[in-house]
Amino acid sequence: MKKLVTLALMATLLPAAAFCQNQAPAFTKAEMDAAQSDPMRYTIDPDSVRVELVSKTITAPAPAERGVIGSIVTIINIANKIWGIIKDNAPVAEVETKYAAAVPEGASSPNQLCEWKGPETYEYKLTAKNMYGGETVSVKYKVVFSYGGKFDNKGRYLTGVTIVPGAINVSWGYKLAMSAFVPDTTIVNLGTYEDPLAAMQLKLSTKIATVLKEWDGNSVYLIKGTGEMKEIVSPFAQPRVEKLSSAKALLNPSLVFGR
Repeated sequence: MKKLVTLALMATLLPAAAFCQNQAPAFTKAEMDAAQSDPMRYTIDPDSVRVELVSKTITAPAPAERGVIGSIVTIINIANKIWGIIKDNAPVAEVETKYAAAVPEGASSPNQLCEWKGPETYEYKLTAKNMYGGETVSVKYKVVFSYGGKFDNKGRYLTGVTIVPGAINVSWGYKLAMSAFVPDTTIVNLGTYEDPLAAMQLKLSTKIATVLKEWDGNSVYLIKGTGEMKEIVSPFAQPRVEKLSSAKALLNPSLVFGR
């Protein structure tokens, strides 16, 4: 049986990823002064943040699975597993070259597999507003992956699993960052040892911040070698009861504004 490995073709851990992991962004004096003059304009309304599925490619119905075997005993990560997508309201350089793959341990590159299908594309749009109801953040992004690759004429594997940013519109005084993460422990075999079916979880972390407040959200997408994808974790829990308390304070306004 071939073990699954993660091939995350990224060079280094990028600053955008760190930003989505509680690294506070830097704001200018002008931004701080503007927040002091009009706090509601620079306060995120957490209940206004929305993510909607804009479009997706159509996947043929997948054959019934034959039962879950569980995680492969040994997972080998030969590269990085986290990368930045957006930092300071702009795409990270060379973001389109960074992706993850779930392939057999015996393969050193997805090019050693054949019969790849796709890529599949799911396009989403994230928006957020301030306390006046004015839209301050709008960003489109695509979850993209190729699937069904075979190794030694067996299995259905994944490659090119990534998130690609599209149109980004962020108001002055707001900071947007996104990063992607594929934990080793989420790469599993949903097929049999003789005919593996690869699956992985792709985590998208998003941070929207101002001088006064920030909003953090995580989406997790389960992607299978059959071409299926579904969101299994959403930043919008049901029922949603968070109010402004869910937007963590970056700075104490009394200290920032000298009051």
